Amino acid sequence: MYYVLPPCTFLLLWFFSRFKQVTLAGDTLIIRGSGREARVLTSQIKQIYKRNGKMPYISIVFKSKTEFGRCVRILNNDVEKIAKILRAAMEGRDVGVKINHVERDPTHVPHQKEVIVSGWTSEELSGILTDFGDVYSGRLGPDFDYEVQPHDMGSTRITFPHDIPAEQFSFLVNYLQYPKNYDLKARSISVVGKARLSPEFHPPSENLVGQKAIFYIPTKDQSYDLVYVRVGDETFENSFASRRWKRVTDSRIPPGVEVN
Repeated sequence: MYYVLPPCTFLLLWFFSRFKQVTLAGDTLIIRGSGREARVLTSQIKQIYKRNGKMPYISIVFKSKTEFGRCVRILNNDVEKIAKILRAAMEGRDVGVKINHVERDPTHVPHQKEVIVSGWTSEELSGILTDFGDVYSGRLGPDFDYEVQPHDMGSTRITFPHDIPAEQFSFLVNYLQYPKNYDLKARSISVVGKARLSPEFHPPSENLVGQKAIFYIPTKDQSYDLVYVRVGDETFENSFASRRWKRVTDSRIPPGVEVN
């Protein structure tokens, strides 16, 4: 016995079959779907179309047929950002910071600076890091990139293969807590930066240079433009406005943040 799908059902299946997983790696799109993978140069993109609404998506139309046809679609809530990145890539322009996803390796040599963050989805975190790279691209250097990997209890570890300037490291801890254009209501975001202090951080005392420090946003923060820095038993407020570290007596350590 044969089962014939109604025409409308067939069209829906055809429509949804166009959605693929697409990764941008330099000048190449890596397209995955149905157990297959294709690599297409961004120079082969003919047009980018955006669709907003309840199911926002991006359509990528190619100049010639690929293994997945002339068009693939990406489901994504931030179609404006994705379209901007793809259009820059198809024009051969630098699309900003690279975000490399790496496997967790407990034997890996510890980095001098790292950030542990939880509360964002992988998609949201990629968008936030890309935005940060766009804002500070002139200060991060041409070789700057991130590596992200799973960490404990569902959190994500962010490291910097080519390092990150001390000032931008503090900015990033703050930006991951307060990114632009994201609804922070009903969310529980945790961000902890870890670094070994160098003179580049401009600590208030030379005795702090070489010591390990924890960077975080204090509880009940009303300033939104600072980080707290915990070094040993001392805590400092690092205000971006004054660009000075000030010793504080109340550490205001958020729940779940380990400072030892």
